[in-house]
Amino acid sequence: MAENGTHKIGKRLMANVVDDIAEGDPERTVCIMPEKTDSSESFVNLNFRQLAHAVNYMSWWIEKSFGRHNSSPQETLTYLGANDARYLIIVMACNKTGYQPLLSSTRNSQAAQLRLLEMTDCSKLAYSSERKQKAEEIEECRSNLKSAQIPSLGEMLASATELYPFTETFDEVKDDVAFIAHSSGTTGFPKPIHLTYGYFGALDHGRYVPIPEGRTAGVPDRLTRNDLILSTTPFFHMMGFSLMVMTVFHEIPCVILPEKPLSTDLLTTTLNATKPTAALFPPCILEDMTASPASMDALSGLRQVYFGGGPLSPDVGRKVSERTELVSFLGMTEGGWVLSLVPEDKEDWSYFEWSPTFGIKMESIGEGGLAEMVLHRHERPDLQPIFHTFPDIPSYHTKDLYSPHPTKPGLWKFHGRLDDVIVLNNGEKFNPVTMEKIIEGHPLVARAVVVGLGKFQTALIAEPNWNQEVPGESQFIEEIWPTVQDANHISVAHGRVMKDKIGVATREKPFSTTPKGSTQRRLVTDSYQDEIEALYNKRASADAWVDAISGATELSDILQVVRNMVSEAISLSPAEFTDKMDLYSIGLDSLQTLQLSTILQVAGFRTLTPQMIYANPSVDKLSNLLYDIVHGVQTEENATARAERVDALVKRHTDDLRQSKASTNGVSNGINGTGKRHAVILTGSTGSLGTYILNDLLNDNSVSKVYCLNRTTDAQERQIQSFKQKGLTALESPQANKVEFHTISLHKDHLGLPSSIKYTEMLSTVDIVIHNAWRMDFNISVDSFQDQIQAVRRLVDFCTHSTHHAHFYFMSSIGAIGEWKRSDGSTVPEVPFESCDVALRQGYGEAKHVCERICLAASKKAGVPTTILRLGQIAGPTTEAGMWNSWEWLPAIVQTSKTIGRIPRTLGAAPVDWIPVDILSTIIQDLIHTRQIQASNSCAVFHLVNPTRTTWEALLPSIHKAYSNTAIQTVDMKEWIEELERIEKPSAEDLATKPALKLLGFYRSLVHGDGALSVPLSVERTKEASVTMQSMGPISGELMGNWLRQWQF
Repeated sequence: MAENGTHKIGKRLMANVVDDIAEGDPERTVCIMPEKTDSSESFVNLNFRQLAHAVNYMSWWIEKSFGRHNSSPQETLTYLGANDARYLIIVMACNKTGYQPLLSSTRNSQAAQLRLLEMTDCSKLAYSSERKQKAEEIEECRSNLKSAQIPSLGEMLASATELYPFTETFDEVKDDVAFIAHSSGTTGFPKPIHLTYGYFGALDHGRYVPIPEGRTAGVPDRLTRNDLILSTTPFFHMMGFSLMVMTVFHEIPCVILPEKPLSTDLLTTTLNATKPTAALFPPCILEDMTASPASMDALSGLRQVYFGGGPLSPDVGRKVSERTELVSFLGMTEGGWVLSLVPEDKEDWSYFEWSPTFGIKMESIGEGGLAEMVLHRHERPDLQPIFHTFPDIPSYHTKDLYSPHPTKPGLWKFHGRLDDVIVLNNGEKFNPVTMEKIIEGHPLVARAVVVGLGKFQTALIAEPNWNQEVPGESQFIEEIWPTVQDANHISVAHGRVMKDKIGVATREKPFSTTPKGSTQRRLVTDSYQDEIEALYNKRASADAWVDAISGATELSDILQVVRNMVSEAISLSPAEFTDKMDLYSIGLDSLQTLQLSTILQVAGFRTLTPQMIYANPSVDKLSNLLYDIVHGVQTEENATARAERVDALVKRHTDDLRQSKASTNGVSNGINGTGKRHAVILTGSTGSLGTYILNDLLNDNSVSKVYCLNRTTDAQERQIQSFKQKGLTALESPQANKVEFHTISLHKDHLGLPSSIKYTEMLSTVDIVIHNAWRMDFNISVDSFQDQIQAVRRLVDFCTHSTHHAHFYFMSSIGAIGEWKRSDGSTVPEVPFESCDVALRQGYGEAKHVCERICLAASKKAGVPTTILRLGQIAGPTTEAGMWNSWEWLPAIVQTSKTIGRIPRTLGAAPVDWIPVDILSTIIQDLIHTRQIQASNSCAVFHLVNPTRTTWEALLPSIHKAYSNTAIQTVDMKEWIEELERIEKPSAEDLATKPALKLLGFYRSLVHGDGALSVPLSVERTKEASVTMQSMGPISGELMGNWLRQWQF
């Protein structure tokens, strides 16, 4: 253990360190501070001799004013003061006299102050003269509170005093409270956070953790005594007080700002007067400073600019990083600052690279590659402050979300918090923080808050930068609209903000902020509730489009209006898309489809439905549809027209199929006679079924290589997390060496791989292709599945050109034969069909049907061995680990039923012929092994549904047993749906506890029997090929009980 003075690093107490330095190097600078509290004209030094003197003086003062506290438990002393060095003095004086100091934010409301006093059982309050009025107001409301005004810093330094004895050792007090901070109160009253001496010992020790040679730490505690750092955040907040801790433990002097409102002028003047080498800013301050050339010049004089407390606008970050080194600094009150490394490329200023000493694991939340930072306890808790704050937990979930760098593993960018996530009333979720930071990059915008909780779409409240010349509301919205469109481009489709859903904040109601400068989302939305509701009731933009389309009768006029409507909906200029482009491939979503159909219905197209837009998904097709409606032309598609449309799709993707070179050379069905083991391509490996398939492939000794092809850049991280969640171990065994992960775009040449070398390698080695990736969307038309259909053709082409005549396995769906009628036969045979009459009349089923016919043509025309696997309902696993996704339709029924105390007696016409996902993967392995030993280039079809059906009624007793403490009545499904329909405007809580509200249309279809087969599927061929299928029993009550335990509703 290293030593410093007379105490070991990591076991030092701040009061002792100050006394040691005061004795050994008394003139060493603690901080540079204003000569007069509220003036930035001149600054003076405070040295360690003076600091030790002031701490001793205030220790005697506290004992005289409040008494010395020697007993257990510790007693709380609250301090409210001006933002100066007395914060540090008070904390150490409280440490010496046995009190636990509570540094309460001077910005807290009176109710919040009283709540903190109550929660910490505090009866003693010290305050500076600047906070006398606030202290007296608090004292009036708390009769047992004893208060006293502390001396000024000048009085402390000028008064005679003597050493106040402090004999406690670190080991004696390491679990005692050294300092009470508190949360920001964003979600309610602030909560006290008790920080121990052990916590500060871990912060002390963290500075001496080695980092790789040539790298720079992303924490300012690595600065030296020759540096000088400016603090811009209040000392009652840990972000501000942390610099004082670094000053004491590591002798890094800091600059204290005057007691004046924070402004760019004040900061610029202070930077120029004190010449620090580094500064720590909250993002909002940096954003203001980049608007001033003088401030930017002052920033240029810094060697490092640290920012923390929230994300920084990309445009602001770029400007600052061009002038000086910009460093993301991460800290949390409960866990101190987090050791990270500055990324090697300065363009990656917004990313973190974690030090392994902090125990950080990035755990996927399953949404767009996002991961939550989780801190895990390791063998060196003396390096982990968080486990001094929470000593009894094995891990700490920060609720902070990060996104991985698209090309550089190990780099993570802050993306927001789990509690920032907005849940729309259709169940869609998104995090608005990145959007907000882009919008705040506009010079006219000070702050932006995106809202939409429990609504059908998002809205935006923008607070103007009142330091600029702000135009009227309409012009303001016009000015910022291009930036909002930029933010829309990076957002998920359902998170985009429409122009008519932008509101402007007023001077009279400034946005509430935390001490770190972060916007307090909940308080802002509460404050602007009336304005937000008015936005949702406003139809200005919609009315304008109604007027524009109502008078259009010529096709050219309709095209122009539709083109502009789509442009606004998807935030793309008309020049960025063509009239023939599929709208759903360039960003149109279900919300915008509903909005368009509503506008068009109001405009007179009363027969138009969202489904008709889905079926005509381009500007050209939609405009022609509207033209036909205007002129009374019949628009409903008949069976013949449907068949012609689907047949044309098949023809387009199969006409140019050519005989496989491998088949003409005598290579058959993936068997090349060399005895080599199989090399496999698996698409969609990170999904639920894909994960189990990958695990089985890795454990299969006949498989030598697995290429996992996924769209996302973070597939490997997501895969690892998915394996852990499901209790699968293959990725932790030597078998993991078999797998490679590649980011692809299947519909592109060479599968979108960045290098043709890898494509060539796979052509020469792969003999099995398992295509499991697919877009799950039951609304869009078959035309909008073009990329998915093209992907199948690309993979067939791969098989055609592969050295080993690769066998293609396609995960189809029973939707491909969902229109089979009893008159067609008593069972649905396991054969391919060349008529679309059997496919469900919706895009999903038609697209699967088209791909099945591509497989059939590939076998017939190109000699490619193909296998079609028609999947039914995939259920949860049979194992204790893993889980049936809780947002799916069946779990949603269970959770909702528990909440409302009623459960449907049946599932309508839907049979319970489900297969557990892990069993399904084993069956697929059986089928692959069977097909690989068949010397046939034919197209085979297998039905993957449970051969032993049961009923929903048979599973109900298990549900009643699991929820025996809850009265749940069994009712008809129609009655169950009607009860949910009575909830007309579901709240966010309703959607969370009654998720079936999001799927009512699907449940109605179960009652009506839509899409339900009138005859069973034949499974004889599958049973013959799979021993697992042969021995499979029905879904049992025990299995249902297992899923209920996993869901924990």
